[in-house]
Amino acid sequence: MAMLSTQPLVTRIAPVDPQYLIGDKIQPGHPLFGLIWINSERVSGAPCFYGTRVPVKNLFDSLAAGETLEEFLEGFDGVTREQALAVLDLASKDLLDDLERI
Repeated sequence: MAMLSTQPLVTRIAPVDPQYLIGDKIQPGHPLFGLIWINSERVSGAPCFYGTRVPVKNLFDSLAAGETLEEFLEGFDGVTREQALAVLDLASKDLLDDLERI
């Protein structure tokens, strides 16, 4: 399995109130920061797109149902194209399998 780069996977990271990062598994400095966040207090600990309550799984469910990436982005406000493409790239490398649910 490929190693996760130490470089951030997204370049435009929207700021969030620091209180939302308390207890989050993905902290500033982690290469997934700005892409996803995982917190047991948010959506039962499911990995969500950073800055949203949209589980990453929704992207794959939408694509499996025949929706386009554009339709997914229109339906899930707050998820950026950059985030969605980065998640798809990671999934193609099986790196999301290592993410632990809280």
